[in-house]
Amino acid sequence: METKKILTPAKINLYLEVIDKRKDGYHNIYSLIDLIGLYDEIEVHPSKNTKVKFYGKWKIPENNTVIKTLDILKTKFSFKSFPFFIKINKKIPPGSGLGGASSDAAAILKVINKLSNLNLDEKTLIDIGTSIGADVPLFLKGKRCIIRGKGEKVKPIINLNKKFKYIIYVPNFEISTKIIYEKLKSFNYKNLTSAKADIKILLNFMYNNDIENIEKKIFNRLEEVSLSFQEEIKKTKIFLEKFYNKKFFLTGTGGALYSIFSKNTIINNFLPVNKLKNWQKIITDSI
Repeated sequence: METKKILTPAKINLYLEVIDKRKDGYHNIYSLIDLIGLYDEIEVHPSKNTKVKFYGKWKIPENNTVIKTLDILKTKFSFKSFPFFIKINKKIPPGSGLGGASSDAAAILKVINKLSNLNLDEKTLIDIGTSIGADVPLFLKGKRCIIRGKGEKVKPIINLNKKFKYIIYVPNFEISTKIIYEKLKSFNYKNLTSAKADIKILLNFMYNNDIENIEKKIFNRLEEVSLSFQEEIKKTKIFLEKFYNKKFFLTGTGGALYSIFSKNTIINNFLPVNKLKNWQKIITDSI
């Protein structure tokens, strides 16, 4: 087997509403996702036994989504080991709301399915992916999409080919998804009908490349939760909006903040020296 190389994209939540809490402890959500050109780089090499190694500036915990994916597949299909050495060069900041861990898991799930001749169909892959993480199914689809349920129901947006540019600021600290959802109980939810109507309008603005109105419809229920106790994120959001004269939004549970532009926009604003030195700036496009 030759070395297989995979790029795993990050994601942006353009709309995220929490509908209600489920009996299993998860939340039902309704979210519009755009995939962006920020990637982790994965290499799969032939090997006698399973080995996983992460590279990059972040320390990845031993209990990570790639290991969890392999363990689930080993148990489900009675494998002692998969004969692959998996190298992951992390470029997507962990704990940022950009979905890097889920994207990696989806990529490994697909490549092991192919290389080990498991012949799992899409439904089975999504079922396994859902047990790994709520965002894994959307990365299995690999397209701009609407997700609902706890993330297992994925509907690709097939009639919208417009690409957008994003400027993203990521803090040097991670946000706990668990803590954000625990604090969510003190906030009101919208109903599913309202969320569907909002996303329909947002998609229409995206189709027409109407950035001003896109900004008016972008929404993240978890943003108000995060800003209620994450003072640095709140201050940074205020600063960025004043500096760029643009709205900035939280993606997922955060703490990445992003702003959206037309695809061909040239972003040439440079922050003053020593401003936001604990934040990483990323400029990328839809894929």
